Amino acid sequence: MAIGDIIVGLDIGVSKVSCVIGQVNKFSEIEVIGYGLANNSGIKKGQIIDPPTVANSIKEAVSYAEQVSELSVNSAYVNIKGMNVRIEKVVMESDVEKPDDGMTINDIYNLFDKIQMSTKLEKDEQIIDILPYEYRVNGRVYKEEPIGAFSKTFAMEVEVVIAKGEYIYGLQKTLKLADLKLDGLILETLATSNIVLMPEEKEMGVLLVDIGGGHTDISVYKNSKIEFYTTIPVGGDHITSDIALTFDISTEEAEKLKRQYNLAIMAMITNNHEVKLQTKMSEQNNNIVNCSDIVQVIEARIKEIYQIIKKMIADNNLSSKIECMVLTGQGISQIVGAEELAMLTLKINQVRICSPKLINIIKPQHTTVFGMVRYISSLGLSKHVNSDVEIVTEETFKQKLLGGLKKINIFKKNR
Repeated sequence: MAIGDIIVGLDIGVSKVSCVIGQVNKFSEIEVIGYGLANNSGIKKGQIIDPPTVANSIKEAVSYAEQVSELSVNSAYVNIKGMNVRIEKVVMESDVEKPDDGMTINDIYNLFDKIQMSTKLEKDEQIIDILPYEYRVNGRVYKEEPIGAFSKTFAMEVEVVIAKGEYIYGLQKTLKLADLKLDGLILETLATSNIVLMPEEKEMGVLLVDIGGGHTDISVYKNSKIEFYTTIPVGGDHITSDIALTFDISTEEAEKLKRQYNLAIMAMITNNHEVKLQTKMSEQNNNIVNCSDIVQVIEARIKEIYQIIKKMIADNNLSSKIECMVLTGQGISQIVGAEELAMLTLKINQVRICSPKLINIIKPQHTTVFGMVRYISSLGLSKHVNSDVEIVTEETFKQKLLGGLKKINIFKKNR
């Protein structure tokens, strides 16, 4: 990317929409120049069920980001979760068009086209990305595009990301309602891993678990490649719902209790004192429980998430590829003992929680979308990444005058 290039990212989640506008600075790093956040209620289990509601949330988040950046946004990249995608590994060889002149970017484009044409798709599926991991030229392995290398042939190892056409259609329809074009879809795990994982963890083998409000993203990286990725419709909000249902209290009170008694293991309780609850049945009736009763509910839900992950690891023969585990996400990062419970349940010795604090980000809700923007900016020469934005210029005196006259004429007509 060149200095001044701009990327717009949208994180469309179950309860919020986050927008970040990033610009490449002179150090080839992403500098956040705009950000916005809006509540969202039009998505259930990873599907857009109410496009107008989601579109309004997108408009609101983008509008805030536009005001901060003084830009008008016409297009954006959007995150996509594992439940709507599948990943296919491909290794393919291709001829170099002019071997005596060295490899060019067109040789790589041609191989991308060959891979795209040869990939078998199910009904309504679409290829949304091709992730190159390494290039092989004359027996040597390159991580970056080997532009200029002299060879008659070269091979490329990639992962083809395939999405459900139904989801893409619904997303495009929603973005159209928000007056935006789709620049591309970015796997959420690529955005998150770009922020929370260290390169050595990706290389040695890591289980990344990102527990959000309504979903949990589960991915495994080995040798810096994605070995597994999926999303389950369970997250931190389900802990809140469990507490509310168990004790017949409001969601608001349940959320407060979750934050106050934020333990993942009952054995960590040092003072099992009584807690007075305000039940929904009668505002005059106060129900008394022990704090261990609340922690028991929290522990049960987190353990259930870990048990689901444990089964996925076994079903997909991933145990030998996992050396460590990283937990992240607002649904888990504040809960004490989550690492220890993971060690006990999943039998993984190295577990850490990562709560990234980004200097340029005002709120932690922007973490995923900042990761998207930063990931997109790191793509090689073979990817076009710029978003479509326009500089907002202040109205000239003449424009203001004409606008004022127009309003006066409308007022006279209405009279």
